[in-house]
Amino acid sequence: MDIQPLLAAPSQRLWQERQAWFQRRLDDALGDEDTAIGAPIPIGAQAEALLIDLQLSFCAGAWAAAIILAQTVLDADLADRELAGEETGIALNDIRFGRDYVWLRNRRNDLVHEEGRTALTVRDQIQDRQHLEAEARRAVELLFKALG
Repeated sequence: MDIQPLLAAPSQRLWQERQAWFQRRLDDALGDEDTAIGAPIPIGAQAEALLIDLQLSFCAGAWAAAIILAQTVLDADLADRELAGEETGIALNDIRFGRDYVWLRNRRNDLVHEEGRTALTVRDQIQDRQHLEAEARRAVELLFKALG
């Protein structure tokens, strides 16, 4: 199976389209249309650093990595909020137990921990790119909804 197409960098145009999509979602979450790329985000230092890797992975089309990192950023942000005593009530319940967030956590866990069933193969990476991209976009949208 030829994996070279998977390893090729996206075109500059495609990278920019993905970056613009990502930035629009971030701006919507922060409620600030004037947020510049690279502007500080009101999250902890570790979550912010991981968010940069998420954006890089997303723009590169590393869809499984984007899903994994979206949940990881969410976990880091929630840990920061809980330590600061900022997150309680309905918002926390939705992020912990809401159907969409359970999907994200389970999908991340499936990709990271192979427990009896392979969640992703190279064949999937080649033949199911659109589905993986849709999942990555959903993961990013859920993350930004939680951060907003």
